Amino acid sequence: MRVGIVGGGITGLALTHALARIGVDSILFEREEIPGGIIRTREVEGRVLELGPQRTRLAGGVRRLVEELGLESRVLVARPGARLFIWREGRLRTVPTSPVEALRSDLLSLSGRLRLLAEPLTGPLEDDESVAAYFRRKTGDEAYRALFGPLVSATFASDPERMPARHSLPPILGPLGVRRSLLAAAHRRRASGAPACTFRGGMRELPAALAARHAGRVSLGTEVAALEAEGDGVTIRLEGGAGVAVDHVVVTTPAPVAARLLEPVATAASHRLAALAYHEVTTVHLAVPRTPEGFGFQVAFGESLRTRGVTWSASLFGREPAAVAAYLGGGLDPEVCGWPDARAAEIAAEEYEEIHGVPATALLVSRAALPAWDGSWDRLDALPLPPFVHLAANYRARPGIAGRIAEAERLAADLAWSSG
Repeated sequence: MRVGIVGGGITGLALTHALARIGVDSILFEREEIPGGIIRTREVEGRVLELGPQRTRLAGGVRRLVEELGLESRVLVARPGARLFIWREGRLRTVPTSPVEALRSDLLSLSGRLRLLAEPLTGPLEDDESVAAYFRRKTGDEAYRALFGPLVSATFASDPERMPARHSLPPILGPLGVRRSLLAAAHRRRASGAPACTFRGGMRELPAALAARHAGRVSLGTEVAALEAEGDGVTIRLEGGAGVAVDHVVVTTPAPVAARLLEPVATAASHRLAALAYHEVTTVHLAVPRTPEGFGFQVAFGESLRTRGVTWSASLFGREPAAVAAYLGGGLDPEVCGWPDARAAEIAAEEYEEIHGVPATALLVSRAALPAWDGSWDRLDALPLPPFVHLAANYRARPGIAGRIAEAERLAADLAWSSG
């Protein structure tokens, strides 16, 4: 059996590695010359800037890849005790990670804290509720607006009011160990959670190492033009006309690209994928004299800031000179996608100075389109696909690097099993 993979982001590369591990032949095609997809790292004025994910967790599939690729000496682990903050009512306030901390926290009013502590008595996820409705029911309106709403919005870059919970939350709550209670799961995770990590040269080191390890299976700078059904398999038609016959094809590209490729072999699925909504997120990388200790902060709902959150990766991983990444736009503020880069840079710098009291200078503005996980995701229910076509991407399952690696490993095992 031979598997064709379209897309050289972390999903496609991790799938290539997992298939090689179990002895299944594969070939990956990536149109860009540099692997990684949304994982993109730049160096500007001596600073390592992440245009995509800022970090991951050194656990499960991530740890296994680090060990198998020999990257242990390249790993940077977050400083112990690092905390996340919320900007609310003129102050940065620490995010509580246990019921005791929640009771003592100044993030919520006394009534808000008491309501949050009643969360274990509430019921599990309901099929017909939105993400916002789920957290309001579980934690109360104040905790939703001050804590859970901003955290979920940061994860998906979307508006929780418009996100059906049944699509977006199970991939997040399951791996976090949430069975009924959010607080109980947070307590368990605090006791056993793996540290956040990156690499000395940035997150790009992980996809680069995967592509180098499997250079004979990875074809960079090669664009796929179309997929063509061929008996019980499929031909991957490349730009220029060459065709590569495979038994199974896995498409790991964003939904709009996947829709175009699937049109000849799965027309109905193609049309559904084309209807999925995406939001644009603007990231402004700022040079600053210093950063506070911690992961960074999210902004509570209802605040006047256009900045939705900021990461402090410089202090988290001990990097100098210091830089931060400020996030604007997304589903909560779609107007930002129409701004010129100069305006986004100006707003991000002004608001960072307002919060931290130190000067900030824009280094780089980058933009990325991310899945909205809104009502258009209903179109993915019972998606009609031929048996030789598989989708593996961040619009289908758990987002984040760890989630992408986990899905790739599950799919590799399924493909190996199907081959007998």
